Amino acid sequence: MLLKLRMRWPAILGAIALLSFGGGRAALSSARLALRTGDKAPVVTLPFEYFRKHILVTMQINDSGPHVCMVDNGFNADVITESAARAMALPVHAMGGKTPNAEGFGESSGPETFVVERSVTLGIKDLPILTGQAYVLDMAGFEDGMGVHFDCVLGLPLFAHYVVEIDFTKRQLILYDPRSFEYSGQGHRVPLRVAVPPTIEAGVLTPDGRTVKATVGLDLGSDAIFDFQPSFQSVHHVLPAGQAEVPIDEIGLGGIFHMSIVRLPSVEIAGYKLDKPLVAFMHTAPGPSLSANDGYVGNALLRRFTVIFDYSRQRVIFEPNSSFGDPFKGNMTGIKVDPESDPTRGFEVVYVEERSPAAKAGLQEGDRIVEIGGVPCSTLIFESFREMLTAEGAPFILEVQRGSEKIEMNFLTPRLP
Repeated sequence: MLLKLRMRWPAILGAIALLSFGGGRAALSSARLALRTGDKAPVVTLPFEYFRKHILVTMQINDSGPHVCMVDNGFNADVITESAARAMALPVHAMGGKTPNAEGFGESSGPETFVVERSVTLGIKDLPILTGQAYVLDMAGFEDGMGVHFDCVLGLPLFAHYVVEIDFTKRQLILYDPRSFEYSGQGHRVPLRVAVPPTIEAGVLTPDGRTVKATVGLDLGSDAIFDFQPSFQSVHHVLPAGQAEVPIDEIGLGGIFHMSIVRLPSVEIAGYKLDKPLVAFMHTAPGPSLSANDGYVGNALLRRFTVIFDYSRQRVIFEPNSSFGDPFKGNMTGIKVDPESDPTRGFEVVYVEERSPAAKAGLQEGDRIVEIGGVPCSTLIFESFREMLTAEGAPFILEVQRGSEKIEMNFLTPRLP
């Protein structure tokens, strides 16, 4: 199932919200600050789970809950999943107005995007945080891809009405009233263009020693490190011919698109230099919502900082944390497995990149990997299995169950200089 590829949320769903609001700024009036405070203390501190490189918080939706919500500033609105909306019996109508042809939540010939008819309040017990319009979308495929159930997405309204601090070390999302917020730390302040997602200027050191400037989105809904648009390579010729790369496929609004993972000498973000990052260069653009930028940065890089988004002052603040110097890793094998696999039966292969070492060794969708490098998969959890796939220049020996047959496969992953 291709939806089990690495998720890129705004490329798939962000454009839907943009259609309904006609651009990022119009959305600001659709939600209001539900709690006002005049002091400099946080309005609220929310613990979050950092699950497979996504930020998940627990919230109430109206009086229902608790519900798991993803934080994603690449959405132009707050979104409730179809399954949660059904369970809460929320009254909805089709996006663009009430339509008699819309049956249920997109069944039959009705549209698949809906608006909740009454304002929705998101918050925690006895503390409303946001009240405003919300949308309903079917996200079952994305939940499958992440291997977790969630009920809503917290998008632009959260960032429009609060200063939002994301502390990846403490796993805390801290909200401040922008009228009284003051920053006195030692982090670097960077001008921020408020958009969906917001953008900053970054620097890229090329293999031939040039420094190239790039406008990149800061995308909390992405699990990427640094991903660049095709136009960035075609204009700046960052990669020389013959550059060592690892091919991968992803899915976006227009379907599957191809990318190459490479290692660059360094990138600079907010005045901080990160050495030898793994970055992705797209061969096809993921969709119009991201095409205006040179690329974007996801949580795999942002987690190395405490990041404070201050939309009211059009700035973002970066403070390096203890993960700043961690080596950059990525899947070198081209193998995607179902994160919900039962390890006692092996990890089920849901996709194999056709140009990858694993594909050349004969691995197929539907195979179950029961042993990797002599380690039975029954002793592994998904995260530890995925970590093993990041080994560069390493020999792999897989034992695979294909129907009633067991097959041994061998291949060597590339090493990126």
